[in-house]
Amino acid sequence: MREIRLHGRGGQGVVTLAELLAKAAIKTGLEAQTLPFFGVERRGAAVKAAVRLDHTPIKIRSQSYQPGILVLMSENLLEIGLADGLADKAVIIANAEKPLPVAKQQWLLDAEKIAIRNNLVFGGEPFINVPMLGALCRVLDLPFSVLEETLKEQWSEDKALPNINAAREAYDTVWDAGVPKEEKSNE
Repeated sequence: MREIRLHGRGGQGVVTLAELLAKAAIKTGLEAQTLPFFGVERRGAAVKAAVRLDHTPIKIRSQSYQPGILVLMSENLLEIGLADGLADKAVIIANAEKPLPVAKQQWLLDAEKIAIRNNLVFGGEPFINVPMLGALCRVLDLPFSVLEETLKEQWSEDKALPNINAAREAYDTVWDAGVPKEEKSNE
């Protein structure tokens, strides 16, 4: 079973990201379970959600204590994400331009710039959940066509297109921080 925990700030669309990931995974034949964590969160407060994916029915109903993938919508959530627990060989996917100070495999992208380039800005803030979803799907080896279909079902065509474009850019540009960008671009 793959367990993914997402950390973000209220208003960044963490719960929507979890739900969209589950919908995309189900389209590939996987079982999925989302675990939104609701409380008295306010815009900007630290929030989290989790997703479990498996090839067999998921019977666990507990919170996510040792996820194999940690998604950080902001690099300043690293301490909170680590404090909540993480599997020994966990992978981190972060909205960051440079590697985080932790000895874990890291996949990085600048989700804010991707959101801005693709006109996913509301109330002056870039919405980064779809770029983060694109990166997460790439790391999980979920086909982009499935993600695109999921986004088309989520939004009408005029709203789906910038989201699909942002997801595609993130899917194509998320990079393994263990491989320098220069080497990656020469492949």
